[in-house]
Amino acid sequence: MDETRTKNRILDLRNFSVDYGWGDGAVRAVDNVTMHVDRSTVVGIAGESGSGKSTLIYGFTRLLRAPGVIAGGEALFNLSDASASEGNFINLVTATESEMRRVRWSNISIVLQSALSALNPVLRVRAQFDQVLKTHRPHMSKSQRRDRTIELLALVGLNEDRLRRYPHELSGGQRQRVMIALALTLNPSLVVMDEPTTALDVVTQREIIGKLAELRSQFGFAMIFITHDLSLLVELADEIVVMYAGTVVERAPAQTLYDSPRHPYTLGLLSSFPPMHGARTELTGIPGSPPDLSDMPGGCRFHPRCPYAMERCARETPPLAQVTNESRSVACWLHAGDEDAAVPVELRRVGVERHPPLGAENAEGET
Repeated sequence: MDETRTKNRILDLRNFSVDYGWGDGAVRAVDNVTMHVDRSTVVGIAGESGSGKSTLIYGFTRLLRAPGVIAGGEALFNLSDASASEGNFINLVTATESEMRRVRWSNISIVLQSALSALNPVLRVRAQFDQVLKTHRPHMSKSQRRDRTIELLALVGLNEDRLRRYPHELSGGQRQRVMIALALTLNPSLVVMDEPTTALDVVTQREIIGKLAELRSQFGFAMIFITHDLSLLVELADEIVVMYAGTVVERAPAQTLYDSPRHPYTLGLLSSFPPMHGARTELTGIPGSPPDLSDMPGGCRFHPRCPYAMERCARETPPLAQVTNESRSVACWLHAGDEDAAVPVELRRVGVERHPPLGAENAEGET
């Protein structure tokens, strides 16, 4: 393990795979995913429903429910703090249950999509914080636990009187704020957000995203943020990983990916959301439906839906490879560099002027 990885890497997934089922009937939901998360960075994971986003994070946190099983690969997590000269990595795939119980909440915490389902419906908010602190910080007194809980609620903009409420007595936005506060209780180094704003209205969603950005700046934790909305990730993430049918098809710095997508699927996702500014544009979306995981197409998994598919795409699976002279990786034969493919203007190679961001106006007032 190199020095940079030792000091800065918090999570390192290598050829990580997850199946649902066993034997000949198993379905591969996450297929050989390799990615990493560095300290104090936000990595966004985007893709349609069924692309493997949530399965990936439930896999490496060992929260998969049967018949989900880890089929292979490694998930290395750095237990050392940022000041350590060397990393103390644990493989979450082979860790014992007692080791995982120590890692969860203390080092890795998760904010689930539905706070109403995640919170215990028969316990008041105060009791749910108290349980976490009693379990992981047994030395704390009752008054210290209460003070810590009040402090956490204040961080997410909630008053002390919310401690007496049951989850159903809170609004959707308040419940999600409680979940975020719970996730930060033990100062974890990695916080995983599994579509935490999907069920919220756009105003509340904006408030939650703003609060997350503020908290990350204050405490410096790393974050994995899962969503189907790429435009949301541009505001929050440092890097974006795009998944399709269980595989990573593109990874790039957030603004770079938004300004100039290189994979046709990424372009399709961006074209599925209306711009907030500028002239009206027709939403093109992505034709067809995601593939049946039990009957995956040959070659590139996206080629049956891809408007730029070539004959090669149906025969050969493109590797996830770095695009020449760019800080991004793409799994697409259009950017392989070993054949004279006609790269569409929307997916141009490096060296040509980029398009403005979707929905933005250029100097001439055109989009």
